[in-house]
Amino acid sequence: MCVNKKTTSRTLFVSLVAFLMTLLICASTLAAAKDWETLYKQGKIDEAITSVRAAVDEKPSDPAARRWLGFLLLQKQDYSGALAQLQEARALKSNSDELHLNLGMAYIGLNQSEKAIPELQQALTLRKNWQPAHYNLGIAYFNTNQFDKSIEEYRKAEAAGAPDAALQNNLGLALQKKNRKTEALSKIRKAVELDPKNTEYAYNLGFLLRSTGDTNGATKAFEDAVAKDAKNADAHLALAEIQAASGNNDKALEHYLAAGAARPDDFAARYNTAVLYSRIGSFGKAVPEFQAAIKIKPEDAEAIAGLGWAQFKSGKPADGIANLELATQKRSNLLPAWLNLATACMIEGKNAESIKAWDAALKLDTKQFAAAVNLGNLLYQNEDYARAASAFETAININPRSSDAFLGLGLAYSMLERVDDAIAQYNKAIGLNPKSVAAYNNLGVELEKKNQLEQAKEQYKKALEIEPGNADAKRNLARFER
Repeated sequence: MCVNKKTTSRTLFVSLVAFLMTLLICASTLAAAKDWETLYKQGKIDEAITSVRAAVDEKPSDPAARRWLGFLLLQKQDYSGALAQLQEARALKSNSDELHLNLGMAYIGLNQSEKAIPELQQALTLRKNWQPAHYNLGIAYFNTNQFDKSIEEYRKAEAAGAPDAALQNNLGLALQKKNRKTEALSKIRKAVELDPKNTEYAYNLGFLLRSTGDTNGATKAFEDAVAKDAKNADAHLALAEIQAASGNNDKALEHYLAAGAARPDDFAARYNTAVLYSRIGSFGKAVPEFQAAIKIKPEDAEAIAGLGWAQFKSGKPADGIANLELATQKRSNLLPAWLNLATACMIEGKNAESIKAWDAALKLDTKQFAAAVNLGNLLYQNEDYARAASAFETAININPRSSDAFLGLGLAYSMLERVDDAIAQYNKAIGLNPKSVAAYNNLGVELEKKNQLEQAKEQYKKALEIEPGNADAKRNLARFER
């Protein structure tokens, strides 16, 4: 037994790349502006920041220099620094569409989209039908779960400018949030077409296709994402889930391993790698993967239970049982942990602990046939015949076609001196399994107790016809031949 696979919890990638606008510097700007503007155009962002920062230090009251510094800091994703400079520029009476746009982008970068919305709306008041402002307003609405408004703004951005892959991707994501999957797929496909090298768009296409039930199409899209970027952990995880669901454990394991290598601190990758190793019987390899998963999530009871079972199966019973017990302490309703703990303790001869675990499992799931039968057997061994009978009765209620359960109940009734009840159970066991040697032999014993000797002899003979070497039946029959 092994704990069930824990799937990943992922969503589509949301591109938060905002349009960064080049600020228009008027003729009255400091002469040094030429230096930082030239550096910026050459792609030397750090040098440009140093240059414009010196200008700000020299003349703190210059709003244009501060706008430039805010813009350049946005390029470096220093959103808090950018926001501070842009707010200073506004305090210095600077007011322009670019300023409001960049303020909006700074707020988006700081996960304060609710503050970005009025800035971007003001940018659109100052400049109608401005694609970057509509686009970023779409992002802000998306981030605040206003998906209808997000779609509206993305549509306006789409109409206002040239085709853009990021815009198509984000519009697709917003449409998907409204469950408009056909439209969403169309937009994501367009994003992939416009930017075929982008792995996020390929992944999003796969995600959407899978949500529509197109597993083959999703597989191709995820494989495309992996081909573009072999270290795309999310695409590997998605492929692993698809392969595992179709029973291709080797392929699934390959992708889980790749995901774990690309993102070693990904719990789902490490956990599911361990589960698959356990599933194919490679418990020794499962152990370090479970340990890695637990290092990421120390309180995860399923991972601890998985580790315990893998340790037990790989020859470390004490460690295994200890971790299985720990898992049940952390989550008392974790059925697989109780089942595996019961099995491990039973194998190790820890009957009292096993009885407790089987009993706990049966209370969690009253339909656990194996738990009921094993509980009955252990209670019988402990000479607790009344409870053993109750456990076997439970097993029969779960599976009335089980010969073994009737056989066990017959044994318990026999020890409780309920001879007629024992005979009835053995007959039921034989009816379900006419080749049950133990049932014939035990029926003979009960018939002897009722002094029905000829009938008893017939049962012993039937047992020996099935298994001529059965020692119990031979010994019982031999008593009549002395």
